[in-house]
Amino acid sequence: MKVMDNVSAASITSMRCGGVVARVLEPDDVRELAGLVGGLETYHVLGAGTNTIFADDTIRTPVIRLGRTFDFIEPVAGGIRAGGATPVKRILSHCIRTGLTGLEFMAGIPGTLGGAVYMNAGTANRGIMEAVDSLEIVDKDGLRTVAPGDVGYGYRSGGIPPNAVVTSCVLRLELSTPGRVRSLVLEHLGRRRTQPHEPSAGSVFKNPPQAPAGALIDQAGLKGLRAGGAMISVKHANFI
Repeated sequence: MKVMDNVSAASITSMRCGGVVARVLEPDDVRELAGLVGGLETYHVLGAGTNTIFADDTIRTPVIRLGRTFDFIEPVAGGIRAGGATPVKRILSHCIRTGLTGLEFMAGIPGTLGGAVYMNAGTANRGIMEAVDSLEIVDKDGLRTVAPGDVGYGYRSGGIPPNAVVTSCVLRLELSTPGRVRSLVLEHLGRRRTQPHEPSAGSVFKNPPQAPAGALIDQAGLKGLRAGGAMISVKHANFI
């Protein structure tokens, strides 16, 4: 297990801010992970840090981050099985190479598979949990396999139990051609050209029923509003 002390929060999050994390723990396998989850009274779970902002002081609660052995992709009947630490971008690259379709809507979304599943990342019309056939999680009871229907996922929520860690997922995909999958990925990437590329944690607010959150913030005249080193993006108002 890799143990890191006094880690700068800015170095492990896409927002590039925050104080110091007293201890980051990276288990190498399920056994080590289960030992941490079962032995620690409290902890934070961190993926790639693309949807996390830490406070500016010292964070005493241990942070668990999956090690490199949880970063894998393997073929299974009807799709692929991928580890919780696998970057979403790498999964899409694999789908392009192998001509597997069904995840193109995730193009441009950063982070790891575990984090994406935990928050049911995706677009306004579809979340990644709709492509999940089954997932393995580690919680206080150890390693277990659950189906999406068992966790009650919804808009921007994967329904994963608190403090559970997603170690792998089986994703349902269909066979297409590399050219077709690449074309669909590029199409979805094109729709994200209105989003800023500066350090951020992605879209901040959920969209209410009446209108996109970014449009409402824009209508309120808040684009460009600053507070210290943070600013509401002038390119897309739902980004800080």
